[in-house]
Amino acid sequence: MDDRLLSELGDLARQQHDAERASLDDRWDRLAAGTLTAEEDAELKALGESSPEAREAYEAFRPLGADFQARVVNAINAERTTEAPSPKPQEPRPRVLPFRRMIHRAEVWVGFAAAVAAGVFFLVRGPEQPRIPNYEMADLKGDQTNRGSEPSQQSGLPKLSPGSPLTLTATPDTAVQGVEARAFLSSLSGKRDLLPWTSEPRVDPKGTVSLEGTLGKEIQLPAGDWRIWIVVGRKGRIPSVQELQAELQAGRFRDADWQAVFKDLRVKPRASP
Repeated sequence: MDDRLLSELGDLARQQHDAERASLDDRWDRLAAGTLTAEEDAELKALGESSPEAREAYEAFRPLGADFQARVVNAINAERTTEAPSPKPQEPRPRVLPFRRMIHRAEVWVGFAAAVAAGVFFLVRGPEQPRIPNYEMADLKGDQTNRGSEPSQQSGLPKLSPGSPLTLTATPDTAVQGVEARAFLSSLSGKRDLLPWTSEPRVDPKGTVSLEGTLGKEIQLPAGDWRIWIVVGRKGRIPSVQELQAELQAGRFRDADWQAVFKDLRVKPRASP
């Protein structure tokens, strides 16, 4: 059921509500109560001859009379005194035209339409989920660390050689489920575009993300200085590469549904044979 159908349903109910309210006349209530004047009763009888609906209304609101009341009392007494009562066919009676019930029904339809609309909205949007917990990247250790006397951008970078084991771990401050992770690369020199990385992180049942393997085998990285990004997010909520790069360049490393953490490292060239 789409929004257009819900809107049409609500409009139809409101139109029916307005039309039936317009057809109300306090004389019908006084007819049922038996307080009409002779002149008013004659007017309603004349109105009843004008259309089938008006005729049904007159029969519906007309007092049933003492004879009918006596028949009802006799039937109840007979039912009480019969040991094995059998169903009795009900005496035919005019079909009641319940104006107020129909108005109430229209109001119910309007309420139903609103409830269905709210339900569809809820299913589309879903309930608001809490912010994912904060992630921290564990220290990265290489097979050699360069700490020169002169500080530089690459001072202190963990250095890894082809064949070195590499383990990256991002841990949430509280356990979380329903998250996934992806890995990206960006160069620390020259063009720093964000690149998808073929190495796939693993997420354990508590939400801890790890990426591990041997450099040059399971993990392929050319020689150079790199920033390795691990992006954790609710399933289906991690931004695209272009969106993510724009967010990171603007200094936004997280929102309610995802977070990006990183570590820098230097990959040494493969030794000559």
